[in-house]
Amino acid sequence: MPSSARAPLPQQRPLLEPPSSPLRNEIARWFSSTSSARVARFGRIYLGGSRYVCVSAPDRIRGGFYALYFFHHGGKNWRTYPPSGVGPSIVYWSVAGPTSSVKAAP
Repeated sequence: MPSSARAPLPQQRPLLEPPSSPLRNEIARWFSSTSSARVARFGRIYLGGSRYVCVSAPDRIRGGFYALYFFHHGGKNWRTYPPSGVGPSIVYWSVAGPTSSVKAAP
């Protein structure tokens, strides 16, 4: 094909706002758009468990930072509290010796 023949350029689409996610909407409820909020950490509560995202922003009044944790509740739901059934658990190790076993706290 000769170099002088060029294919017509495709029509450009107008720039659209990026699609909004439920997590972005939840973060927007808690942080202002001028807060410089950033994802500080993310992961799972436990292996194979529910996801979480920690969002941090500078505190311009008192200095330092503050953070909120958002937990995935399945589907499109993100909340600031963990899903039901997921909570702290206490496990302690007996220090009696190598024959000790793991016991759950009552």
